[in-house]
Amino acid sequence: MLTTIEKVLLLQGVKMFLHTEIEHLVNIAALAREVRFEKGDLIFTEGDRIDAVYIMVEGTVSLRIDSHEIVIKEKEAFGWGDLYENGLRKMTATACGPTMALAIGREEFFDLLSDHFDIVRSMLHYFTTLSVHLDYMARVTPVPDNTGPST
Repeated sequence: MLTTIEKVLLLQGVKMFLHTEIEHLVNIAALAREVRFEKGDLIFTEGDRIDAVYIMVEGTVSLRIDSHEIVIKEKEAFGWGDLYENGLRKMTATACGPTMALAIGREEFFDLLSDHFDIVRSMLHYFTTLSVHLDYMARVTPVPDNTGPST
């Protein structure tokens, strides 16, 4: 079982919390509970009620949306995109092998955010940077021509 200090050290390496002050990471760590999964275990499925955001500690997780798959590795967060929705998950998360993550409950996390705007500011910085990066990648990545050879 991870100590609060170990959780804080882990959270320091998570991009979403990169600009969050230590005292706030301690608050986040206090909310985080360890969860473990074995290969093939469903963490959540599309249509599940949104109840938590997850931070990977060990292992990998596959996120699937339709036929698209993203693999989440250590010190990456997942489930946060759905966290802001008021409803159901839009993807399925499956453990690729033995996996440990920190789960932070949705309501507890929102309570913490409402009391500590510095955490919100840090997360907005991350999301803005991510959005700019994704926008840039969409502009410079060529789209394959699937029309076949010309005749």
